[in-house]
Amino acid sequence: MWWQQYKKELMGHRAEGLLIAGALIVWTFLLLSRVNRWSPEAIAVLYWLPMGFLPLWVLWSSVQLYRQEWRENTSYLMLSLPVRAWVITSAKLAVVATGVIAWMLLIGAGAWLVAARTGILAELAASPDFAGIPREWAFKMSLLAFGVILTAFVIIGFLAQFAYVFSRLFPRFRGLVMAWTWILLFWLIGRAGDLGGLLLAGLPDFYVRWLHLISGIPEFLVLRIESGPFVAVALLLVGLYALLNAMLERAVEV
Repeated sequence: MWWQQYKKELMGHRAEGLLIAGALIVWTFLLLSRVNRWSPEAIAVLYWLPMGFLPLWVLWSSVQLYRQEWRENTSYLMLSLPVRAWVITSAKLAVVATGVIAWMLLIGAGAWLVAARTGILAELAASPDFAGIPREWAFKMSLLAFGVILTAFVIIGFLAQFAYVFSRLFPRFRGLVMAWTWILLFWLIGRAGDLGGLLLAGLPDFYVRWLHLISGIPEFLVLRIESGPFVAVALLLVGLYALLNAMLERAVEV
């Protein structure tokens, strides 16, 4: 049942995804056509400018996944069938995650292509500092950065969905309720992190090796990151997700 719901959500929003992907590809090849006419630095900067729309896309698509349900009255039908609320909510979050992963892979491929065609990649490869970076460490840090960015965007999408569903519980001023709920959620996350640092200080910490180059010689610094705030925020998000499922069923009844 979950897989069918996921495919339904994904196929229902494939048009917008293909449109955005097509626009990004066109933008990339437009900049590549400017190679040897514009400076490599200008092309690289212009390539990354549209990427600032990714957070806005996450917000818009996350809300649109639910707004379309209410506009077409399909949410009432779905929950009248033997489908649990968590199937619907998790499938929508999975669609957001899929979109973010596709965006990041497409952006990464385009960035590599732009860097290679403009000569920036060759300059980096010839740099003594770049040659001193261990490839294994660079690969692990790339995966870590990818996971952190993906998690951050999924959380943003989840909070947007929570705020939208919560606003559906009110007959009036739904836009205002959604905006204030969004602000309150971030405030709660900040407070949960602070409390986690105090109450969960006994939990094992995270350790990350950070590279420091001295005259081209790599040296690693071990950074200690407290795990308490992250565990507290994770517990808060789990509670909010359970509340989202309960609210979805309640909002359909209203």
